[in-house]
Amino acid sequence: MVEAVSLAHTFAPAATPVILYGESGTGKTFFAEYIHQLSERSGGFHAFSVGTVAPQLALDELFGHVPGAYTDARRMRTGRIAAAGGGTLLLDDIQNLDLGVQKQLLQVLDRGTYSAVGCDRVLMVACRVILAMTDEPDELMRKGLLLKDLRYRFGACAIWMPPLRERREEIPLLAYRALAACESHTKLQGPSRFDDRAVALLQNGRYEGNVRQLCAVVEYGFLMARTAGKSEIGADDLPAELLTELQYKRHGDPEQNRVVVENTLQMTGGNVCGAPRKLVHT
Repeated sequence: MVEAVSLAHTFAPAATPVILYGESGTGKTFFAEYIHQLSERSGGFHAFSVGTVAPQLALDELFGHVPGAYTDARRMRTGRIAAAGGGTLLLDDIQNLDLGVQKQLLQVLDRGTYSAVGCDRVLMVACRVILAMTDEPDELMRKGLLLKDLRYRFGACAIWMPPLRERREEIPLLAYRALAACESHTKLQGPSRFDDRAVALLQNGRYEGNVRQLCAVVEYGFLMARTAGKSEIGADDLPAELLTELQYKRHGDPEQNRVVVENTLQMTGGNVCGAPRKLVHT
């Protein structure tokens, strides 16, 4: 993440498109907004998942259309690129975008111009574009999901978002950030802190869904602790499956086993007799 943040500061001031890639839920949207804030661009931040629209509608979503462009096109429609103005436009799940549309997007990014569907008038692109994808660009290109020219033209300015399992030291900070947002999400008042054992348990979780899953776990703990009238979230308020993830592998990685033992000791308040009972041996 240190490298990712460093690259964000390097790329942010430029108008050059940036690629963010990493597993689902690693925080690509949050990071794209961070780059936008660093850039100090005049417009706002806009995010759009291109994987949510059918291929035949993607051009209309991106570029908009003029009256008469389609049979039912009676009014002008502003596309996402125009709506972003002088801000930043994040195009998420770019690997799900039809290659034909990717080719037209390449022309937009390369030349800085576009035309609304059904219109010959050439318009200038004012926004900065960030592309987000789930896998490494070369891998998506090999699978035929990413246009080669798009990868080669803009692939140099790419930032990898590591999965949460490779940045466990961030989990307490991310968990508290998620907890701070719980009252807004749930429209309820509740606990604003974790006890030490809960933090240790959270830090040892697997989180296949990365930061997104961690946020869901924290919200669950918030609701359980609130219902019990607690002022802080304890280990017993968190999902039961987190306890099953304290796995000590007899022939596993020594470093991972050390982390498991340390987290288990922290969760049991340093009780060396009670900690082994929490461990799952495999």
